[in-house]
Amino acid sequence: MKIIRKRIENFYFYYPNSVAIVGARGKEKVNFMSAAWHMPISASPPIYAVAISKKRYTYRVINEAKEFTVNFISYENAKLSANLGRRSGKDMNKIEKFSINLSSSAIISSPVLKEAYASFECKLLDARTYGDHDLFVGEVLCVHEMEGVFNENGIIILKKINPLLYLGKDIYATTIPDSQKLVLPD
Repeated sequence: MKIIRKRIENFYFYYPNSVAIVGARGKEKVNFMSAAWHMPISASPPIYAVAISKKRYTYRVINEAKEFTVNFISYENAKLSANLGRRSGKDMNKIEKFSINLSSSAIISSPVLKEAYASFECKLLDARTYGDHDLFVGEVLCVHEMEGVFNENGIIILKKINPLLYLGKDIYATTIPDSQKLVLPD
């Protein structure tokens, strides 16, 4: 295999990643954004982290709320992800603009997405700056899952749901062959 050296700006080889729709209820309103930079960092206790730029309105909302939800949506909702990722909640009410259906959380006040096949309710434990993003770390207090989408071991059943994957630069895909497509926001 030939190795080609590229500029550091071509820092997208870690994709594909699943898309997480991160949201919180702040003092003023509820806001959601899409995020490809997220991960579990502990199983016991369950702890989840998401990287968010200080430029994002959701950054401010999570800092106010001290909690957040992490929602996983299907490939069929790629347009929702594109719109939530490229439009600011500072300038609009995304819930109304994109007809988002919310469900109440069981423990925290920030809602989860009805469209999500899985959601986490997280209490903010820590936030630290790393380069141009802050890593928000939350203890997972509750997990919501769509009925019939996971097997008895908690593994997603790919015949029942097409998880949304992000390839970078507004390109989305799923686990179905030939599913790669460009999805731009409205």
